[in-house]
Amino acid sequence: MVGHSMVSSDRDGNPDTPLGSTTTHETPAQLERTLFRKQSRHDSDTIFEAEDLPNSDQETFDGSRISEIKGRKGMVYKSEWFKTVLAMLSFFLATNLNHLALAIVMDIVSRNPLPDISHSMFKQSHVTRQMTDQATLYGSLGTTFFVLLFHKHRSIVLRRMFTIGTILFIMRAITISVTHIPPSYEDSETICEDPSQDVTFPIKRYFERSLNIFTTFGLQTSEIKLYCGDMLFSGHTTTAAISCFILNHYTPKALWPFRIAMITICVCAMVGAVLSRAHYTADVVLGYWISSLVFSFYHSFTYVKHRKRALCRPFRRALIFWIMFEMEKNVPYGRIPNDLDWPLPWPKYLKDGFRAWNLKTRTSRAGRISRFLAKYRLKLHF
Repeated sequence: MVGHSMVSSDRDGNPDTPLGSTTTHETPAQLERTLFRKQSRHDSDTIFEAEDLPNSDQETFDGSRISEIKGRKGMVYKSEWFKTVLAMLSFFLATNLNHLALAIVMDIVSRNPLPDISHSMFKQSHVTRQMTDQATLYGSLGTTFFVLLFHKHRSIVLRRMFTIGTILFIMRAITISVTHIPPSYEDSETICEDPSQDVTFPIKRYFERSLNIFTTFGLQTSEIKLYCGDMLFSGHTTTAAISCFILNHYTPKALWPFRIAMITICVCAMVGAVLSRAHYTADVVLGYWISSLVFSFYHSFTYVKHRKRALCRPFRRALIFWIMFEMEKNVPYGRIPNDLDWPLPWPKYLKDGFRAWNLKTRTSRAGRISRFLAKYRLKLHF
């Protein structure tokens, strides 16, 4: 009571005194609780969970953790796995549309490459072609499994990732279907599959080709000839870029080494796509820019309050407005907490370890490591 009265009088007498001033007799943990109570009274839109508050004097937050939790009171992050599975199925259909488009286009495109400034400066490299495929595959799978296993709100993050991927790959299927650009390999006649001379429209053959592309995940590391013709919009770049954006946006700041690793993988995939001549330079540039714009557009929408979304004319002009509206209808606006979580109820020490990591407690090894990495992190502006 003494500490509480001193806090009240100090705040009333000096409005410049910060909340939770250390001139009181309250413990650090009590001061943090007081801070959260006062903030929640003045800001009805703030949200935080009671379980995130420290349970002892030793379990205190740093400034960044307080600012992250300050706005999460009363908000419920529903899993809505039905929407997530629907987004996954949509992504599956979108990628298969790309495979079908490529299966048809390869009989139409020429085999004479267009001039490209990067290709005129560097020789074609078959090693970088494998590097591009591996970087894209491992980067995307690593991001997906990390979110699925360790993110507390895994369903929401996966839903957003697959929804954005669906939008991008539908756009890609349209572009490679309407504009036919020849492959960029200098030895296209040797690398690419020969076009069919059949003048009819054999649907069966196209679906067989599409199935072959699907079984190799659209990668080019096999020794068989490649299906060529999916230019203008690099699928390797799109996959690598979205994986990079997701991992950087939905990981705690303490995991900055993983962010740097994913950025490196993304850059290697894009550079390798050009050096191997799997794509023209313009394909990679457009793939990155469009992926970045769609990702930013979608996440900007999530920062708009629900009651204002239907009235926001810039968003309503977009064809994907109702997709975003329905997918984000029950998700609290703003950035979701980037807390880690062990998905199983056992073993208990892993559960406790992830909780300690989130809280950055001084009494556990995981908390101390998290605190250290967050303190000495490289600021990547993500």
